[in-house]
This record gives sequence, structure tokens and C-alpha cells, in this order.
Amino acid sequence: MPPTNNYRISGEPPSTTPSHPPPKPKTRILSLFLVGVIMFSIFFLFLVLIGIASVLILPLLLSSLHRHHRRRRRNRRQESSDGLSSRFVKKLPQFKFSEPSTYTRYESDCVVCFDGFRQGQWCRNLPGCGHVFHRKCVDTWLLKASTCPICRARVRLWEEDPQEGELWRCFGHRRSSLLDL
Repeated sequence: MPPTNNYRISGEPPSTTPSHPPPKPKTRILSLFLVGVIMFSIFFLFLVLIGIASVLILPLLLSSLHRHHRRRRRNRRQESSDGLSSRFVKKLPQFKFSEPSTYTRYESDCVVCFDGFRQGQWCRNLPGCGHVFHRKCVDTWLLKASTCPICRARVRLWEEDPQEGELWRCFGHRRSSLLDL
């Protein structure tokens, strides 16, 4: 083995002065940069996930809302076209037809069946609007619709309650006065 020479290639003896260590990388700046990149990546992934979720969930929410509103409209239409109960219809005032001049809003014919009124026929005078119809005709009508066949006013029943005095009864709901309607 050849003798080792501590001299450099240039032939100079090694320097006795300490050499400067290489500069340290600025770890603080590097770590802040890495934290920023990681936070940006997490934020970007969050936005992507929100976008995907909205694309998947938004149509479901919209269809659910549409179904809900369609159901409410259908229920509202059914409520307005629902008829009265037969028990309620039987409580409406009735009379035997005698003379047309004694009744308010008298028509010469029943507008449900288009037949004329004859002496002794049972008729009903609807409370509220006062229109007159054959009893059978208007009873059939009121079982299907809760309004007058002529003016579409709601049919209400005026009753006397012995404990509370006169009450307005509308579709079975008691009201304390006419002003509440």
C-alpha cells in the first residue's frame, strides 16, 4: 500500500484554519411553504368534495321539494272540492215548496237538475247565500262539493247551542262570532 499523503493535489499542506460548514437550509421558510401547500391541497380537496356532493345531493333535494309542493297543491285542491258529510247535509234547513215569493234568491228552476219547482216538493234554502234547490239535488251536490252550485259560497249551518248561545258552525268547526269568518 502506498504511503498516504495528506496533501491535496495542488501540493499544499492542509489548511489549519477551520473550514466553514455548508450553509444550513432555511428550514423555517421551507416548513412554512410546505404547510401552505398542504393547507391549499386540503382546501382544494374540500371544495372538490363539496362540488361532488352538491352535484349528487342537489337534484335529490330539488326533486323532494318538488314532490312536497305537488302534494300540497293536490291536497289543497282536494280540500276545496271535498263535499260535506251526510250528517251535516241533513241538518241544513228544508221546506216544502209553496210560493216562490217567500224565498230569497229564488230561481224558477233548480240549477242542479234544471227542473222547475212544484207545489209540495221538498227544497233546501242554503244558509248564507239563500239559493233554493230541490232537496235531493242539492244533497247529492253537497256530498261532492261544499259550496253553493250557483255562487260557490261555502255552505254553513247556523245552529243554536243551549249552553253557549248562537254559534256559527262551519264544516263542524265552531266559531265564536260571524266576524271570525
